[in-house]
Amino acid sequence: MKLNCYKPVALLGLLSLPLFMSAQTTAISTKEAAPVVSKEATHEILEKISKGLDESYPFPDISKKYIAALKSQETKKAYENLTAEQLAKKITKDLRDVHKDVHLTIFFSKDYFEQLTRTYTNTSTPEDEQKELERKRKNNYGFDAVELDKKTSTAYIKISGGFHGDQEAFEMAANAMNMAAYSKNIIIDIRDNGGGTGMMGRFLAGYFFNPGDERYYLHGYHKDRTKDIQEWTYPFVPGKRMADSKLYILVNKRTASATEGFAFAMQKMHRATVVGDTTAGAGIAGSMIPLKENLVVFLPVKMVAAPDSDQGWEGIGVLPDVAVKGEDARTEAERIIKKEQEEVATKTK
Repeated sequence: MKLNCYKPVALLGLLSLPLFMSAQTTAISTKEAAPVVSKEATHEILEKISKGLDESYPFPDISKKYIAALKSQETKKAYENLTAEQLAKKITKDLRDVHKDVHLTIFFSKDYFEQLTRTYTNTSTPEDEQKELERKRKNNYGFDAVELDKKTSTAYIKISGGFHGDQEAFEMAANAMNMAAYSKNIIIDIRDNGGGTGMMGRFLAGYFFNPGDERYYLHGYHKDRTKDIQEWTYPFVPGKRMADSKLYILVNKRTASATEGFAFAMQKMHRATVVGDTTAGAGIAGSMIPLKENLVVFLPVKMVAAPDSDQGWEGIGVLPDVAVKGEDARTEAERIIKKEQEEVATKTK
């Protein structure tokens, strides 16, 4: 199996798998016992995971340990007589016992397996595409609210539903940013946002720099270093820039992946104050790949880090500039804004 065949559907960018799985995993009915996965099917699943790790996992030393662990456990017959759901949990646990990569996950989902399989074989129907479009529109492409406080000249933008890369998603983002355009303080709330595509973070970041002042946002490391990617803020964004506005980014423990990348990059560029909890620590991008027996693996293929550095947030999280409980982050950001304004008013008297 060549992993290259999966590139056309590697659209998820960064993703927090624990959050994603909670919505996707299909429960097995307790009324009807699930069949165990055959020895032959299990071997095929393990081989497919191992080849993917060998060809694309960004850390070769770790991938070798992962593969060795899978072979060892298979030799010990640790994967025999397990249902598909049990097998997924067992493989994931064994891999994380070697190295805790919160992205590398195998999970059971009949619906998602079938969806991915149709996508890979180009047999998706117009109905499939319409349902997905309706779902995204119903969710406003992740944008929940824009609130304007005229007294403090503060715009609050809530984005909890993931970072999407569709044309309509960027239009939604542009509309939100344009509503905030004349505020002196911007609060972007990405608490509970499990990630998505890094393109949205780069798009939002572009609003906070002047035209012509594009910034080296993040760097993507691949196993094949010739495929490394420099990620920059976009040279054009529709609407007014907010280069002089103060930016506050709210995070919590469930802020993950691409949304962590946004907070991390803006913090490293000294363009935002990050307020809240230390984030999830999911800093590797990857692809969803269907295996067999309704099992799917999220295979990490790209480590994301600060420019000219190997320093990322994988396993560490983004450390906030102002550490408070996640649920108190907005209150704290608003307190900081009011305090600064009161200090300025006192000095000008």
